[in-house]
Amino acid sequence: YNFAYSLNRPKVGLKIEDTENSTGAKVLNVEEGSPADKAGLKKDDIITEVNGEKVSGVEDATDLMGDAEEGETLNVKALRNNSEMKFDVKIPKKLNQANL
Repeated sequence: YNFAYSLNRPKVGLKIEDTENSTGAKVLNVEEGSPADKAGLKKDDIITEVNGEKVSGVEDATDLMGDAEEGETLNVKALRNNSEMKFDVKIPKKLNQANL
């Protein structure tokens, strides 16, 4: 499931897949310039927790991140080379624009 294509929602900018042993959601791709990229998430990181809720796979991550509101910060824990890391993924506010 690719967050980049969820409509009418601020996007996190991650493409993820289940891990074989259901220990999290593996990052396949981080969209350049996205909130996930700015937070420092990288390809092959294993997301294990979002806002204190355990992530065992894509479905959990989708539920927890897909409901993020504009302006919200997601607290994400992930494993990189077996070291736990913390990331603050800030969801940007959509700003109205007009050409006058």
